[in-house]
Amino acid sequence: MKKDLLVVCSKSTKKYFKSYERHYVVTSPPKKDILELKDSEDVVIAIGGGATIDTAKIISKNPIISYPTTAAGSAKTSHSVYWDGINKLSMKKHIPKEAHVVEEYVKDLPSSIVECTTYDALSHCLDSMWSKRSSKESMYYVDQALEILKGDFSNSDLIHAGNLAGSAIELCPTTILHSLSYPITAYYGISHGVALGYLLPKISQFMNTDISDYIKYPPVRLPQVDPILIAKESLKYSKIYDTIKNVDMDILVDILSS
Repeated sequence: MKKDLLVVCSKSTKKYFKSYERHYVVTSPPKKDILELKDSEDVVIAIGGGATIDTAKIISKNPIISYPTTAAGSAKTSHSVYWDGINKLSMKKHIPKEAHVVEEYVKDLPSSIVECTTYDALSHCLDSMWSKRSSKESMYYVDQALEILKGDFSNSDLIHAGNLAGSAIELCPTTILHSLSYPITAYYGISHGVALGYLLPKISQFMNTDISDYIKYPPVRLPQVDPILIAKESLKYSKIYDTIKNVDMDILVDILSS
């Protein structure tokens, strides 16, 4: 079985499954060329963050076994994100059949990763909560995740919160925060988590939502970004219009310029 099994991992997580013979090491968010490997493997284990798990889901023709090491939530969704140049794309794949949070794998996460993945988990909760598609079931997961994020959580707790938030966005996809984050990443090379950390205070103020219980870090500062470009590109994502408050070009430019 080990010979037939493929481990999809990052450089830092390969060590946990080094006894297996076959590894696919993910070094960046998946690009369009990953589609050449779509459904090419029968049995896949993934250990790593969202990019690693998304890559594994694309490669595997069957539901994977996942060991998430960030709070990206990919272990609980059918979404697999990849990039075609500056365009963020997504395909539907199987939700992983198992998601294991192992303390040994996450106890030594760098503080920068913990910070960024906290922003991601919180943004999944808020985007889902602010959606016109929000439901009693999706809010059940959001409320559980927010309860964890409000407290003094361990790294394992954080991953659990991310998985709960992943279950929420599987039912009720992301909206304004993620739509705005994509062009920041695409045009400025700023990581997804940092982009969300930058946007969270601005969008939460616009949505009249107090996030002071959940933000334990100093404000995220970015090099100057073009608010007109970011607003224009974000409006290309149809899900931004699922936000419960109406948005348009002028509103988004005002938010980003604040």
